[in-house]
Amino acid sequence: MLSFSFSPGVAQALDDLNLMNSELGQLAMFSVLLVEIIQWLISTAQDIATKDNVSHGALTFLSVVIMALVIIFAIRPLMVWIVKSTPEGQEVKEVYVVAILLGALILAFVSDAIGCFFILGPFLLGLVIPDGPPLGAAIIAKTEFLVSECLLPIFFLRIGFFSDILTISNWKSFTTLQAIIGAAYLAKLFTVTVAALCCKISLRNSLLLGVMMNIRGIIEVVIFSRWRHTEVLDDQFYTQLLLSVLIMNMISTSLLHFTYRAHLRLGPSLKGPRIKNIQSVQRNYPFDILCCIHNEQTIRNLTSILEASNPTEESPICAYIIQAVELVGRAIPVLVPYKKKKKGKKCSRLNSLTHQLMQAFKNYSENSRGPVLIESFTMIAPYKLMHETICRLVDDNHVPLVILPFHDNPWICNTVTTAIRQFNKNMLRYSSSTVGILVERGFPGPVTMSHFSYNVAAFFIGGPDDREALALAARMLGNQNVAVTIYRIRIMHQGNYNEDEENEARLDDAMVDEFKLSSIGNDCLKWRDIEVEDTEQLMDAIMDSQGDYDLVMVGRRHADNSLRDEEMSEFVHYAELGMIGDMLASSDFCGGMVNVLVLQESTELSKNYGSTHGRDVSQNLGLN
Repeated sequence: MLSFSFSPGVAQALDDLNLMNSELGQLAMFSVLLVEIIQWLISTAQDIATKDNVSHGALTFLSVVIMALVIIFAIRPLMVWIVKSTPEGQEVKEVYVVAILLGALILAFVSDAIGCFFILGPFLLGLVIPDGPPLGAAIIAKTEFLVSECLLPIFFLRIGFFSDILTISNWKSFTTLQAIIGAAYLAKLFTVTVAALCCKISLRNSLLLGVMMNIRGIIEVVIFSRWRHTEVLDDQFYTQLLLSVLIMNMISTSLLHFTYRAHLRLGPSLKGPRIKNIQSVQRNYPFDILCCIHNEQTIRNLTSILEASNPTEESPICAYIIQAVELVGRAIPVLVPYKKKKKGKKCSRLNSLTHQLMQAFKNYSENSRGPVLIESFTMIAPYKLMHETICRLVDDNHVPLVILPFHDNPWICNTVTTAIRQFNKNMLRYSSSTVGILVERGFPGPVTMSHFSYNVAAFFIGGPDDREALALAARMLGNQNVAVTIYRIRIMHQGNYNEDEENEARLDDAMVDEFKLSSIGNDCLKWRDIEVEDTEQLMDAIMDSQGDYDLVMVGRRHADNSLRDEEMSEFVHYAELGMIGDMLASSDFCGGMVNVLVLQESTELSKNYGSTHGRDVSQNLGLN
C-alpha cells in the first residue's frame, strides 16, 4: 500500500503548485490514473483472495461484479438522463445532487459490507458521473464549501488529535518500519525514473516525475486512519506513517516548486525553430493562425480577420480554433480535438455549445473564397494554466500568430473577466509566436462571404510589434476586397540616437521600403506619412485619423523611448494593450465602435525591442 499512488492527492498538489497543465504534470496525472486502476484491481483481488474460505471469496467477487454492472448500466444512464432533462442555461435540481451524494454513502456501505475497501463504490460512482456542466459542475458548486471548509478541517483535526509523537518508544520497530517506508518511496522513484528514461525523457524531468508520483494525499490518510480503527496499526506505527506522509510531501512539493517551471518543454519541437513571427511566413507558404474563443459572439470577428488575411491556393490558411472552457467538475485538464456529433446523439450542454461553435467555423471554411482549413479543439483547464496548453500547441505546429479575445467586452461574463485577462497576460509573456489581442467593439452579425468587404487601418510608429502589424497588413492587402490604410507616424526628436534606436530605425525603414515596393499600383492601399514632435502631437494625429474602419491594427510596444516612459503608465487603463492600443480601444476613438487588434512579437524574439534580431528583414518579409 505504501507504493500506491492515488490521483486526488497528486491532482491537489499539482494544482496548488500551478503544474497541473504542464507537460510533466499532465504526464504524471494520466500515469497515476492508469496506476490507480491497476491498484484497485490488485487491492480487490487481494481482498477476495484473503477471505476465510473459497466460498466467501467467490461471493465477494460476484458482489463486486454485480455492483460494478449496476453502476455502469443502471446508474450511468440515470446520470445521462439528468443531464438531458436539465434545460440549457439552468442548474441541475438540488434533489439530484443530494441523491448522488447519498448514493456515494450507500455505495461506501455496500463496498464495506461485501468485504472490499469502502472507497471502491464511491470511486466507481465518480467515474460514471458526466464531468463539467451541468451535473459535474453542480456537484462541485454544492459540496465544495461544505467539504473543503467544514468537513476536511474537522477530519484533519481528528487525525491530529489521535497522533502522538510520544508513543514512538520502540526504536527497533521504528527503524524497521522506517526502512519499509523508505524502500517503498525509493522503489517508486527508481522505477518511474527508469520508465521515463526509456521514453527518452531527460534524467532531471524523469526524477521530477518520480517525485510527483510519490506525493501523498487524503486517501492515504483515510487508509491509515481505518487501519488504526481496526487495530491493524498501533498508535506508534500510525503516527509514524502520518509523519512520513507529511515529511515526504514537504520534500516533494519543495523540490517541484524550486526546480520545475510549468512553461518548460520536455523536448524541443520537431518542426524546426520554436520561435516564429508573421514576417517569417513567405507568400507561397501556408499561414497558420490559432484563434481562442470563449463564446459564440467572437466568431464573426474572427472569421472576418481570417477572410481578410487572404487565403489563396499558394498560401492557404490553417486555423486552429480553441474553445476555452474553465475546468469545473473534473480533475484533469485536457485538450481534445473536436469530433462531429453523431446524428441524434446528445450528451451534454458543453458538447452542444461546442458543436454550434465549430459548425459555424466549418460553414465559413466551406464558403470562403480561398482555402481555409479548420482544426478545432476543446481545451478544458483552469484559466490560470490555459496558456501552457496553447503555448505547447503553438510550438508543436509552428504557428506564427495567436489571436486572443480581449477580456473587457459585453459578451464575456463579468465573473471570468479577471481570469481571462490574466490568461492573456500569460500568453504575452510566454508565447513563442506573435500574439494579437482582439478588442471587439463592433456589433457581431452574420458574415456573407459572397459580398465580403473589409476596411483596415494600421498605425506604424516603429519597433518589432509595429512591424508585425505591417506584415499582417501586407498580407491583407493581397485581398482585393480589403482596403488598407497605413499611417506612418515619425516622432522627430532633437539630439542623437543610441545604437539600438538606430538599428530599429534601419529595420523600420527597410520594411517600409519593401512594403511600398510590393504594393505599387495597388488601389486598395492608402498611405499617410505623419511627422510629430512629441507624444501630445502623436495623440492628436491618431485622433485625427478616425474613419469608418472595420479593424485597426497596431503594435503593443514601440521603439520610441517616449512611448515606453513609466510616466505614461498612469494614462493607460490596460497595460496589455500598450499606450496606443489602449487609446484606440477607448470610447474616444471612433466612438468606441471599431475592433482593435494589438500585436506583440514574441518576447524572446524581440529582446531589446528587436535590436538584435531580424537584421535580414527584407528576405523574410514574404512580400516579394
